[in-house]
Amino acid sequence: MKNKYSKVDYSKASLPRTRREQFLDCFKMNYPLILKAGLIILVSFLPMLIFSFLADYYYASLMSVSKEAVAATKMVYYNLFGVGIVLFAMVAMIGISGVLHVFRNLIWGEGIYFKEDMKDGIKENYWRNVLHGLVCSIFFVLAFFLYSIFPETIIAYAALFLFALIFLPIYFWIIYLNNTYQSTFWQLIKNGFYFYIKTIGWSILMVVITLIPIFVIFIPMTLIYLKYIILLLYFAFVFPSLLLMINLYTTSIFDKYINKDNYSDFYKRGLNDN
Repeated sequence: MKNKYSKVDYSKASLPRTRREQFLDCFKMNYPLILKAGLIILVSFLPMLIFSFLADYYYASLMSVSKEAVAATKMVYYNLFGVGIVLFAMVAMIGISGVLHVFRNLIWGEGIYFKEDMKDGIKENYWRNVLHGLVCSIFFVLAFFLYSIFPETIIAYAALFLFALIFLPIYFWIIYLNNTYQSTFWQLIKNGFYFYIKTIGWSILMVVITLIPIFVIFIPMTLIYLKYIILLLYFAFVFPSLLLMINLYTTSIFDKYINKDNYSDFYKRGLNDN
């Protein structure tokens, strides 16, 4: 018989009463599992980080040569960088799909078989996550392309803001919906847009918090190693906690708008609602 990863007593009386309490409970009872999830996420994002590092290192070497060399290759750099990040994001979704499945079971108070649950999550969710990710990536590449053509203009910043504040939050909702329900491609898009509108303020905040590491772009190229040390630490220790926090938030919204009337078995699952 396989041993469960978590040995917490999930009897009804021992469960937290709210998703907010559950977040603290997960840290108290299952922090080793969160660290393990962080390791998986770090490995999944490692190809993207290596690609980004090499691109930045090359760009920094051009800066040391001349401004003309930078100007001549700037557009090519931006577009290749954008396409590369999209492709390696598809790789990163392997780990994300598995970890979210583990977190879902953790939130629902189920015993965790980490390896098996990771495999199940990847098998069930990866290709649909990638398919929706490709749609979202088209808008990302378009926004990045506009930024490379019209740098530091209203058009450039408007494109990036539209992607970050509309398309990305909707994609977040789609990922978590896909992690919970069996839905068609278009149902997920429709429901993702619905929950974005219903919780627009929190949806934007959810993405803004997740995109905090974007501020590493302000670190000078001379400190490139510091930049990537920060990113490695972020993906290993911070990002998994953010995914768990967002998972708990989206679960509470699903309880309110979907589960209460349509999925009684999911409603407040993992909570003591007495």
